[in-house]
Amino acid sequence: MILLDTSVLIDIDHVELPDDAIALSALSAAELHFGIERASTMDLRRRRIAHLSRLTRVLDIAWLPFDETAAIAYGQLAAIVARTRPAHARGTDLLLAGHALALGARLVTLNPKDFELLADEVEIIVPELRD
Repeated sequence: MILLDTSVLIDIDHVELPDDAIALSALSAAELHFGIERASTMDLRRRRIAHLSRLTRVLDIAWLPFDETAAIAYGQLAAIVARTRPAHARGTDLLLAGHALALGARLVTLNPKDFELLADEVEIIVPELRD
């Protein structure tokens, strides 16, 4: 199973996904909705709403809730990160990695640097890009 990072969902039209079952985190849904709310223009807001709507329709996968098992996994990962980068121990990327760990999923991202301290705990995959 693979869990798609928000960066992949934003650029889904240009990403070659590994051939595996796909999971989506409610955390990514939250980030996408935040992007809609923070859009600098009405046109950008409309495009982001349309993208999220199409994404939801095309993938046809339920957004998985961040549950207690994910919270425990996040705590474990945050403790690892806090040893070397305390300021990075509290962020959505870490929550998402915890969600992947709890699901036993590999995390697919276009921003592997965001997860470099966690590579021993969660398998990080950088997908191929297409035009």
